[in-house]
Amino acid sequence: MNIQPITYNNVPMTGKAPNSSSSKSFYDKIKQKMLDMLPSATYDDKGKLKRWEKVEQWLSRPAENRFTMGATAILTQPAIDSFNPRVSDETRTISRNRTAAKVLVGTTVGIIVRGSCYKLVEKMTDPLGTKKYSNTLIPKNYLNKFKKELTLLKNYRSALSTAVAILVMTITNFAIDAPLTAFLTNRLNAKSLARMEADEKEVVYD
Repeated sequence: MNIQPITYNNVPMTGKAPNSSSSKSFYDKIKQKMLDMLPSATYDDKGKLKRWEKVEQWLSRPAENRFTMGATAILTQPAIDSFNPRVSDETRTISRNRTAAKVLVGTTVGIIVRGSCYKLVEKMTDPLGTKKYSNTLIPKNYLNKFKKELTLLKNYRSALSTAVAILVMTITNFAIDAPLTAFLTNRLNAKSLARMEADEKEVVYD
């Protein structure tokens, strides 16, 4: 039997390298086209950049972020309920009051809970602190890194305090938000319905 060694030097290569343009999905091409249409700009105004950085730092905090969302909601959501043409005036009023009460209570409790959680996390994530619980919530392998990179520490505090606040609000939503929302809704409805009845009586007498 004649056995010869197998060599791969003359074996023809089958298949081609993927084309870079065809490897992109249709969605990626559309997204890139939209980005190319946007005008490019470079900002060299250090004062303006610092002001935008302060705004970003303010909005990135949990309590301030919750305030911004609540302010936007109270300006838009009750108005949407008030101008719903498919329901009666009484239904619109009750729906508007319920939405306003829910937003007000949720925003107030959310600011208190998130702000308190952030303050607590901030005190327990101080890499330069000397108190007993200053470094309790900092992983040991990140302690030296947080001392040098303050932006990373800020992001860690925001993420951790938000996670803690979410856990706390699973309790406060049932213990505080729900009964306060019902109480405030009933008060608003009583005043609104009494005003509507008074207006109807004036119309009848006229």
